[in-house]
Parts: sequence; C-alpha cells; structure tokens
Amino acid sequence: MKKGSLIGMIVGAVIVIAVLVLAVKLLSGAFALLHGAMDTVLGIVLIAALVAIVIWMFRYASKKRK
Repeated sequence: MKKGSLIGMIVGAVIVIAVLVLAVKLLSGAFALLHGAMDTVLGIVLIAALVAIVIWMFRYASKKRK
C-alpha cells in the first residue's frame, strides 16, 4: 500500500466520522428544539386552563351570592 492511498483513506475516514458527528448533533438539536416547543405549548395550555378555572370560580361565586 502506497503512502498516498493510506493518507487518502485516513482523510476519507475522518470526513465520514465528521459527517456522522454533525448529523447526530443536528438531530439532537432538532429534538431539543421540539422539546422546547412542546414545553412552551404545554405552558400556554396550563396558563389558559388556570385562567379559565379562576373565571369559572368567580362566576360560580357571583351566582351563588344572589
């Protein structure tokens, strides 16, 4: 095996490993972004539910007072 072909194989292996590492990092970043978006949506739904419960409580209390 010539020295040039060995260096070419090593460079090729490094490039393949770098592409795989980049793909894994991109996928993990996408999953983290999706997780953050889900947390945001759940937080908004929770706040809306709490506001609805408070509004219902005040309406219920005003009806019972009469």
